[in-house]
Amino acid sequence: MRRNLHIKLVLIMVLLIVSLMVVVGAFLMNSVTGYYINDFYQQLADAFGQDNADFVRDLQTVTQDDEDAAAMLEEVLSAYAGILGVDRRNRNFFVLDGVTGRCLGGSANPPEGGIAVTPNISAALLGEEGFDSSVTADYMDAAIPITRGGHPYIIYILDSRETVRSLNAEMFSLIMEALALGLVISILLSFLLSKTMVDPLQRLTDGIEQVAQGDFSRKLEITSSDEIGQLTESFNAMAQQLETNIAELERAEQQRKDFVANVSHELRTPLTNIKSYAETLADGVGDLPAEMEHRFLGVILNESDRMTHILQDLLTLSRFDSGRSELRLTVFPFAKAVDDTYQAVLMDAQNHAHTVELRLPENLPQVRADRERIMQVMMNIVSNAIKYTPDGGRIALSAGQSGDRVWMEVDDNGIGIPESDRGRIFERFYRVDKARSRQSGGMGLGLSIAQEIMKQHEGRLYLVDKLEPGLTIRMELPVLGPGEEAGHGE
Repeated sequence: MRRNLHIKLVLIMVLLIVSLMVVVGAFLMNSVTGYYINDFYQQLADAFGQDNADFVRDLQTVTQDDEDAAAMLEEVLSAYAGILGVDRRNRNFFVLDGVTGRCLGGSANPPEGGIAVTPNISAALLGEEGFDSSVTADYMDAAIPITRGGHPYIIYILDSRETVRSLNAEMFSLIMEALALGLVISILLSFLLSKTMVDPLQRLTDGIEQVAQGDFSRKLEITSSDEIGQLTESFNAMAQQLETNIAELERAEQQRKDFVANVSHELRTPLTNIKSYAETLADGVGDLPAEMEHRFLGVILNESDRMTHILQDLLTLSRFDSGRSELRLTVFPFAKAVDDTYQAVLMDAQNHAHTVELRLPENLPQVRADRERIMQVMMNIVSNAIKYTPDGGRIALSAGQSGDRVWMEVDDNGIGIPESDRGRIFERFYRVDKARSRQSGGMGLGLSIAQEIMKQHEGRLYLVDKLEPGLTIRMELPVLGPGEEAGHGE
């Protein structure tokens, strides 16, 4: 890439210099030619103008010795050669017959073959001054009609433009030298541009190749704030985002594998129990006591209910993931929902000898939410507190309002959660005490479902830091309902 781009830069610089010098050279040379032509005609116009009336009068006045008018005209013109710019090398004057155009004399011998009749001479033959010339012509001329002694003559000034050509040749030489110098400078500049542009692009190319090979660790150094620097910064951000996305994909893939493994494991246990007890009943028909048959059937029913509960949780999560779970929003008293939760779990808590305390302030507002879903969250939080608190523990339910949100906290003095696992409590299939969870029928989906419900309500469900043993979980809910929240609470 370096070589190809460097060659392109050299070609661009060369073409730029050549184009510039051609345009500038053509402009300068045409300007010099135009200036020289304008100066030629301006000089002659001044010479035959009012400021040089003596010169014109001398040309027109007949003297006593005027036997040869053409010779006298030649003599006068020679006397005034300075104001005409006649140098007898590049610029000369000629005296022409005003009728035939024949050359009668001049400051130099007429060209071989005679003086050609130019447009200016033709104009003078008609009695008009001929002051016209083309930039592309290789000569300049002027023809001024003069009458002397009653006979018409033409004063013809011819300039070979040798001065212009000499000046243009020198200018062309200077332009070529400048072009050569410009080409050298362009090559040097191309090397400099190659260093400042190609090197960062080469680093970008190397970085892209590494990314293509799956290495996202390399971060390119940003050496400038221009477009290349911005491109490098964008590349670094892209590589970091790709690394993050791939890590998320790997994490999602691992979660999928864990999900399949956990579901298989959770379903295998009740299926194994059902199969075992059913085979025992089938093999011992008529031989088992009625009480044992009844107990075995109870186990089969309990394991079936457990499988049903697992499948219901999985279907609930599936609806959340697919966005097909719709909320049935109603307006209901938040305090009543908290109190109903307290009353629903009170007997289960007493069976574990727990002390359950309810702190419910007055005047809590009504909320707009899916009451069944919110009750599911509340029941899940309180049930977990009962389940993971050793018998004889303490559980406190409290509620309140903070700004445009209401909240409920469940605090217990149970086994708590290790500091290293606090960030995983809302992950699917996570258990604080895996052995105890399986014995009690849980599979680590309750808090995940509760978290999804709170997200649908634009609420929050999170752990509250505490110094004492146990766990405190807080749920917050916008009073106005999802989509109409005015603030974010505390």
